[in-house]
Amino acid sequence: METVLVPCPGCGLEMPRGSATYDGYFNASPECWSVFGEVLAAEFQNAVLSGQVHQLTVDTYAVQHAGGPHPDKSVCVHLMGLHLALEQGIAAVDVPRRLQRLASVTTTWPHFAPPVVRGPRTVLDVATADSAEDHARRVGEWAAEVWAAWREHHEAVGTLAARTNT
Repeated sequence: METVLVPCPGCGLEMPRGSATYDGYFNASPECWSVFGEVLAAEFQNAVLSGQVHQLTVDTYAVQHAGGPHPDKSVCVHLMGLHLALEQGIAAVDVPRRLQRLASVTTTWPHFAPPVVRGPRTVLDVATADSAEDHARRVGEWAAEVWAAWREHHEAVGTLAARTNT
C-alpha cells in the first residue's frame, strides 16, 4: 500500500494521511494541525517554554496558516503579536494584554493578503526539537522567517500596533 502524503494548504508541510480531524479555523490540514497540537502540549508541559515561546508559537502558526476560513481579525491579531515580539521586543508575557487592548478598540479589521511563500520552516521543525532550548531556538527562527514573509504588510501592521500604546 502506497503512503498518501497530504499537503497543508497553509505551510505546505506534507504528512502521511492520518485519522486526525480538524474544524478548519486555520487554513491547515488535519495532519499539520495534529503536529501543532503536539508542539503546544510540549510547551504546556514546560513552564519555561510556555512563558518564553508559547505566544510566539501560536502567532507564527496562525499567520503561516492564514487564508481559507481564517478570519481577518485573527490574522491581524497574530501579525500584531509577531510585530510586538520581533520588532518591538515586547516580552512574551506582555503580548496578550496588548493584543486584547487592540481587539477592544478595533471594530473593522483590514485584510492582509497572505504571501505566496510563508517561510521554509513549519511547525514540524519545532516538533522535532531535541531539547527545550532547541525548541525555543527553533520557534524563534520559524517566527522570524514567517514574519519576514509578510514584509509587504509590516508598515500597516506597525500602524495598527501603535493603537496598543494608548
